[in-house]
Amino acid sequence: MTDILMAVYNGENYIKEQLNSIIRQTVKDWHLYICDDCSSDNTVDIVLDYVNKYPDKITLVQNSKNMGHKAVFFKLLRMSKGDYVFTCDQDDVWKKDKIAVTLKGFQNEDTKTPVLVHTDLTIVNQKLEITSPSMIKSQHIDVRKNKPNDMLVQNIVTGCTMAMNRALVDILHEPKKVPVHDWWIATVASFMGKIKFVNKSTMYYRQHSENSVGAKIMSIDYIVERMRKGEYNKDMLSLGYNLASEILACYGTELKGEERQMLKAYSKMSEKNKIEKIKTVAKFKLWKSGIVRKIGQIIYM
Repeated sequence: MTDILMAVYNGENYIKEQLNSIIRQTVKDWHLYICDDCSSDNTVDIVLDYVNKYPDKITLVQNSKNMGHKAVFFKLLRMSKGDYVFTCDQDDVWKKDKIAVTLKGFQNEDTKTPVLVHTDLTIVNQKLEITSPSMIKSQHIDVRKNKPNDMLVQNIVTGCTMAMNRALVDILHEPKKVPVHDWWIATVASFMGKIKFVNKSTMYYRQHSENSVGAKIMSIDYIVERMRKGEYNKDMLSLGYNLASEILACYGTELKGEERQMLKAYSKMSEKNKIEKIKTVAKFKLWKSGIVRKIGQIIYM
């Protein structure tokens, strides 16, 4: 059985297309868990129509107060029972073989090993017109950089494409200092098991004015824009320091001595001067991918 987890909030504009795309999957052995985080539009009414039509396939829970996306996700995760768990946004559209293609990534893997599988995705506008056939290529993401030292500084996993096996789900703690659940889960997988990439687009990643997180095409204009966002860049690096601290607190006793040393050093980056930070990054190979990202890392660390 495959479980699909969808956190929803004011998603009336696009959720029907997403639900229809899940129902059309070639793999039929799935159950969709939806948690509404106090929507003020017609999202719940739309979802209830589908629940009534597919009562054995869709479960809806409604929060009495707004919890925020990360808390909702972990609430859904605790409800899941399947051998594999997929994450799902409310405003995208899945290609009909998304589940089938992703599940192939788990083939020949030991079920006792925590494994995360992610895929490429096609970027589209709000009308589902393609703006980039491959997000991996348009953002110059190096999917090979999936080792623990890589994941602490740069997330290569797009949350809405990822799936986890039960071994990974069962060891996941809800982080206190890390607000981005996909980066957290991918980093846990890297330290405690493995990350696998399937080089195929499995969904249409819709970009619109209401996106909480979006896809940016890597271009000169984008690089200039990012370089101007000094505080944002510093905050993203600090998020990595907090990530190291949380991984150490939750899993430190199960890790190798070298990994614990790296986590301790990186979690204390905010206490170091620029030279000490560069030495730490160099010692443990905590570099972002690509020359542009490395330059930004040095400037804002």
